[in-house]
Amino acid sequence: MRISGGRIAAIRGSAPRGARAIHLQGHYLAPGFIDLHLWGDPWVASRESAKHGATAFLTTVGPDAPQRLAAQVAARAAARHLPGAECLGIHAEGPFLNPVRGGALPRRGMRRPSVAELGRLARRAGHRLKLITLAPELPGALQAIRWCRRRGIVASLGHSNADAKAARRAVDAGAVAVTHVFNGMRAYHHRAPGLLDVALTDPRLTTMVIADGVHVSPDAFRLLVRAKGARRVALVTDSIRHQGWDVTARGGAYYTRNGVLAGSRLTMIEAVRNAVDFGGVSLGDAVCMASEVPARLLGLRSRGTLAAGKRADLVAFDRRFRVLLTIVGGRVVYQRGHNQ
Repeated sequence: MRISGGRIAAIRGSAPRGARAIHLQGHYLAPGFIDLHLWGDPWVASRESAKHGATAFLTTVGPDAPQRLAAQVAARAAARHLPGAECLGIHAEGPFLNPVRGGALPRRGMRRPSVAELGRLARRAGHRLKLITLAPELPGALQAIRWCRRRGIVASLGHSNADAKAARRAVDAGAVAVTHVFNGMRAYHHRAPGLLDVALTDPRLTTMVIADGVHVSPDAFRLLVRAKGARRVALVTDSIRHQGWDVTARGGAYYTRNGVLAGSRLTMIEAVRNAVDFGGVSLGDAVCMASEVPARLLGLRSRGTLAAGKRADLVAFDRRFRVLLTIVGGRVVYQRGHNQ
């Protein structure tokens, strides 16, 4: 593979003469992973994510009072020129969520969807609001989803108590994804269908999943892949390891003082490994879930696959899923064994 000007210039059988060579014998080379759900200071998250194969991510903000949330969005929108993985923009997990399914997020910051508030947040974000999670059953949700669709913002359904009818209306309005499927929604019931049923059966929806074996069991993960296929499943971390919340690490995840399951400790390379190890998917499909699927969801045509003309966002890892090298825009941002 020849890299020039931050892009893949060519893929050939031999290396060109005179170029700086990086030899990857014994390693896999894959498109860089894109984490759609990552918490914490973008500078720290950028550096640490690159060590685990992520070349890009969305920085997540949660429910808060309107003025404080707007200030958070403005601050996160300024996260550019980072040392590792690129911050593509903001994922607003709220504030338009249902407190009944609030999980570990602060319920006091949850409220009904408002197009006016969406507009204010988008302006503060400077066109870097890329994805918003909302509960489709709340009054005003359909108007908010249509507003997002017109502006190219991904509307994802989550932290919701919606029944199947409300979920389908949201999809018809333009929702295209489901946030951490299985979590923050009604459990499956064969006579009382809800958002989960629609997530598993509607081909228009891409499902984001936390494949840590805690948030979603291996059996549930395999069910998801069988129902959706690899091209409609996006691996995410929902990692809060850099967020600074008052939580306790236990059994591979984080819990609040009240024992509520919070975000994960997962990395993207671990998610890929788990998808193969307990998910039963091929390595190619697991990589697709971590790169091509999130790129397509965000409308990023230049990322997610290995082909001439694509952005040179790459990760090299070995058979034990240890990252050797991470390249962002043609620049080496992490190399195992080197001080970063």
